[in-house]
Amino acid sequence: MFQGSPTETSRCLGGLLFVLCLLFLPDLGAGNQLSAQKARRVACTYCKDKGQLPCKKHSKKELELENDGTVVFCTEAASCKTCGGTLFVDCKHCENAAVEEELDGRRTKIQKWYAARKAKVDDLVKHPVLQASGKHVDLVWDLKPMKVGRRKLSQHEMLHLYLKRMEDLRADFVKRMQIRSGEQPARVELFCWRDSRDQFLAAHKFAGQGSQGAGIKFMGSTAVYTMLFQKKDYKDDDDLHRSMVHNTVHLLLANLTPSRWIGQLKGGWIDEGLAHYFEYLLDGECSTRCFQEVMTEVNFKPGKWLVPIRRKVVSGRIPRFADVIKRNTDQLDGAEHRMVFSYVHFLMEGDLVLKNHGKEFVRLVRVLKQKKPARDALRKVYSLSPVRFEEQWKAWVQKTYPTR
Repeated sequence: MFQGSPTETSRCLGGLLFVLCLLFLPDLGAGNQLSAQKARRVACTYCKDKGQLPCKKHSKKELELENDGTVVFCTEAASCKTCGGTLFVDCKHCENAAVEEELDGRRTKIQKWYAARKAKVDDLVKHPVLQASGKHVDLVWDLKPMKVGRRKLSQHEMLHLYLKRMEDLRADFVKRMQIRSGEQPARVELFCWRDSRDQFLAAHKFAGQGSQGAGIKFMGSTAVYTMLFQKKDYKDDDDLHRSMVHNTVHLLLANLTPSRWIGQLKGGWIDEGLAHYFEYLLDGECSTRCFQEVMTEVNFKPGKWLVPIRRKVVSGRIPRFADVIKRNTDQLDGAEHRMVFSYVHFLMEGDLVLKNHGKEFVRLVRVLKQKKPARDALRKVYSLSPVRFEEQWKAWVQKTYPTR
């Protein structure tokens, strides 16, 4: 038996208890974390411990649309007075402070966006319009329901479809051109109208032009396109899709740092050529002429261009490359649109470089944005004179384009 003074006995007993605590008591930090988790997971059989329930004001289809992974905000959802756009309501059968706080925060954020969009657009045109925002694109959609493939989609479905298409386009543009973060700074703002009055108001307000044209763009540090849908211009969804791609690529190219529209710096061949190229990537067709830049293109022939381009090259009935690359976008005629598409097609897929086609193309664009002549830009990036470029392009067209 241990013998000693009362003080020594107390010290020994204290030490023994401390050791026992270390050996047998659970980790206090883990216990605190476990308690916090239990506090968040309030037991409730009605909501299955989630603290919230799906808002019954939204159909299953609407919930699927709003949770498609593309849309961040949507006016259709935000207009719901029950959930405020969160798509969920608080479970009244339990109390979960953490979930309630999260729902309130989301509702506040959504309603702030909703109020700003209504003030910006609805108040201008004096009627509510469907709007949605993704990570990089804002879309106003006032077009009627449309058939896509074999199925007719509602306005709301079309809003989500086109926002996803334009977000996907931007992502493809950034990847294909090998653009780094921050080099595509502006949000893309797209307005699609069925009423000429709304188009006029939007063009004046957002694009700085009072024109009643069918398509108006504001390019550079700002990326805005507002268009009027007219059946004579678009026979179906495919035509509209190509047109939206074409015009959005104009915005992206101009916004690419340094943000400047090269279509007015004698870079029309690159400006139009790249827009047509991204159309072509969709389904092999080019059908868009820019209403804003070119209003009198009587010889513009939409469709699949590879065969007729090859025929023209073989016959020799083509404009001189050295002449075409001196023109602004609004100076290109309909026949030259085919040529500039093919020039860009060659730059993006030809054998000028073994890899990094997009990266080299962006280098070319940036030299042109410095107001350098195209001949100097070609020499700097590809070590080619205009004559040599044209020779290699012709050879590539004859080798790769189909004969029929």
